[in-house]
Amino acid sequence: MAKRKRKKSRPSSPYQRNVRQADEALDRQGIEIQEDNWQALVLEWYAPKEPERSMMARYIAKHEHELGVDWAREVLRMEVYFQVGDYEQIIEHHKRAFSRYPRCALVEMWVAEQVFRQAGDFWCARSMYHYVIEHLPEHPKPYYEMGFMGYLLGDFTGALDWFNQAAERATEAHGEIAARVFYNRGITRYLLEGDRKAVIADMQEALRYKRDYAQAKQVLRDMRDRREMR
Repeated sequence: MAKRKRKKSRPSSPYQRNVRQADEALDRQGIEIQEDNWQALVLEWYAPKEPERSMMARYIAKHEHELGVDWAREVLRMEVYFQVGDYEQIIEHHKRAFSRYPRCALVEMWVAEQVFRQAGDFWCARSMYHYVIEHLPEHPKPYYEMGFMGYLLGDFTGALDWFNQAAERATEAHGEIAARVFYNRGITRYLLEGDRKAVIADMQEALRYKRDYAQAKQVLRDMRDRREMR
């Protein structure tokens, strides 16, 4: 009798290997995603602070019957990739794992940053940020990122408009994002208007949100020195 040949196992892809590593990382931390805790784990891991926590809670409440344990596992895997700074896997995982679920503006807000800053895909990131603005209109980050894209593309007038909208929404709860909003608005105002008083006010506001903001401190010194030299 001829021996039946054993089928060779198909080698796993880099994506699959990264998924396994993420699951192992979750196991090492004792994370067990179950029917009675998946919502709490997502809030604790992916959106532990306000205002993002409330935003995610609203999304879960709206789509609860379409989500569940499997979706929560994908979110926690994503958080592992964020923690280790694997931007390629963040983008790939978002494409592969989240397309079968309702779009989550909060997830897209952070993924879009990787698409923009790491992959350099301005137009894809721009589309994602427009979606985030539509569904999370109170968060300053998408407005800030749209402004930063405009700044890099040389559209300083458009960038300033976006930074102004971000500044209107920035609060203490937004921390570093709020600091970046005012810093970049100040730089853009100087390029457009040359108004040192406005720049000084924005740098002071940036430092109110982030006291150790080295770039803001340097710009503030430069603006004050130039004013004293007149």
